[in-house]
Amino acid sequence: MNELDTVPEDRLNPVNTQTWANGRHLVRCVKVIQETHDVKTFCFMAQTPIMFFFKPGQFVTLELNIGGEQVMRSYTISSSPSVPYSFSITVKRLPKGVVSTWLHDNLRVDDEIAVHGPVGNFNCIDYSTDKALFLSGGVGITPVMSMARWWYDTNSAVDMKFVHSAQTPKDIIFLKELELMASRIDNFELSIICERYDIGESWYGYRGFLTKSLLELIAPDVLQREVYCCGPTPYMKAVRAMLADIGFDMSRYHEESFGETPPAAIEDAEESAELALIAEEIPQTGFCVEFADEGMSVTINDSETIHAASTKLGSTFPRLAVWAYAAPAK
Repeated sequence: MNELDTVPEDRLNPVNTQTWANGRHLVRCVKVIQETHDVKTFCFMAQTPIMFFFKPGQFVTLELNIGGEQVMRSYTISSSPSVPYSFSITVKRLPKGVVSTWLHDNLRVDDEIAVHGPVGNFNCIDYSTDKALFLSGGVGITPVMSMARWWYDTNSAVDMKFVHSAQTPKDIIFLKELELMASRIDNFELSIICERYDIGESWYGYRGFLTKSLLELIAPDVLQREVYCCGPTPYMKAVRAMLADIGFDMSRYHEESFGETPPAAIEDAEESAELALIAEEIPQTGFCVEFADEGMSVTINDSETIHAASTKLGSTFPRLAVWAYAAPAK
C-alpha cells in the first residue's frame, strides 16, 4: 500500500491547508542530513500540514529549552519555498556554540520545537533582478542557497553567478547539489574558493582568498549585477570594501541582517557562520592576520602560514583567524 493511501485526501489539499504567517509555530523535525563533517541540515514540518511560504533569504528564530532555560536563536532558512510543505535550517557545529552544539547532539527526528517567523529583509523577492551575484563564506551560504534553489526550481531566467568561500574542500556545504545545478542549466555559474586543501585531498577550483582581482575575473560584469552576500562579519565588511573600490552601486548590494532580533540571536547567528578567511589586495610584503575572538593581530610574510601567525602571538588558535588582509610594505 502506498503511504499516501493512508493520508486523508483533504490533508494535502492546498485549498484546505493553512499558509505560514509570521508568528509562533510548533514544528516537528522530520529529517536530519549530515552535510559535512560539522554541518547538519534539520528539516521540519507542521503536525497539521502548513504550506511554508516565505521569501528566499529570510530566517526563523528557534525557541529552545537548554539546561532548563529558554534560549532564542535565529537561523536562516536554507530550503526553498518551492518545496512548500517543509522548511530546513543548516547549522554548523562550533566548539563554543551552545545552541549549535545542542542541536547537533540532541535534536532528533520526531522531536517538536517552537519557531518564530519567517522574517527578514534580505531576500530575492523584495530585491529582484535578472542578473545575480551570490557571495558567501562558510555556512553563510544558507540564505543565498535558498535564493538559488528558488530560481532554479521555478525555471527562472535569472543569470546567476554563485561564488562561495570555504576553508577546505571537505568544508564545502551543498557541493554536489551546486554542481548538479551548474551542470543542468546554463544560467547558473559556480565558482568555489578554498583557502587550502589538506594532504590527500584534491582540489580543482580556486585556492586562496577572495580578492578584488579574482572577483573581477569570475564576474567581469559585476557592476551590472545585483549582489547578495552572507558570511562572517569581517567577510561582508571586506566584500563591501572591494565593491566600493571598483565603483559598484551599493544600492544594489544586499547582505544578511537579523534586524530587531535579540542580540543573543545575532551573536549565535554570526558564531554559526564558518570563520572563513578573505584577503584584500594591496601592494605589500606581508599580510595582517586578525584573531577576532582574541582581539589580537599580527603581520606575516607571503610564505608564512596562519599557524605561524598564531605561534608569533604565543597562541594555539590558528583556526580562529577570521580575516587576513594585505599589510602595506614598510
